[in-house]
Amino acid sequence: MNKNHAKQLIGLVIALAGLWIFRNQIAAAWDWFGNFDAVTTSLHEAGIWGPATLFILFVLQVFLAFIPGQALMVACGYLYGFWGGFLLSWLSLAAGGELAFVLARRYGRPFAERWISPEVLARWDKAAQGQGIGFFATMLVMPLVPNDAMCYVAGLGTISRRRFVIANLLGRGMACVATSAVGALGGHISGAGWAMIAVVFILIGLAWYIARSRTSSLILA
Repeated sequence: MNKNHAKQLIGLVIALAGLWIFRNQIAAAWDWFGNFDAVTTSLHEAGIWGPATLFILFVLQVFLAFIPGQALMVACGYLYGFWGGFLLSWLSLAAGGELAFVLARRYGRPFAERWISPEVLARWDKAAQGQGIGFFATMLVMPLVPNDAMCYVAGLGTISRRRFVIANLLGRGMACVATSAVGALGGHISGAGWAMIAVVFILIGLAWYIARSRTSSLILA
């Protein structure tokens, strides 16, 4: 057994031991994330630390798939209103995406594969070849796309950091508009409000159709 394999085996043993030792805490955290009332109550009781807690959770969810980003986005709108929830979730998600991009670009594929499966990275690497702001903005908002994985894909690709920042802000912003509105207004959204949300999703759908038509042959190849 070479030195690298020995390090990987030691790391795996330590990780499994940690999961076993903290199994009760992990189970409690899993239940908490799945309970919207528990999440909002805890964050409300946190007072001024609530937004800071949400910011940290949003950044972490780019690396930890079990943290439900969309549920937290709705909770933001519910707790802090449309504009407060929108700004908090938008800037937090953008910061997390930027961090994933920078780290993937600096440390390469071995780092990215610690957080995203190699198969997902390989599939979307091919789709993202030669793509720019429009493609990544669309991929970061579509619900059936591994949004956070696209930050790593961008970091491993050729898109410039400046162009990714623009795509990141646009994509995350579009996603946060709808979720913040749902959280803030719930069942009391006016007809005009639902119309605005519908327009946003229609535009997203059109962007998705265009992006998919340009990349479907690459994904299936």
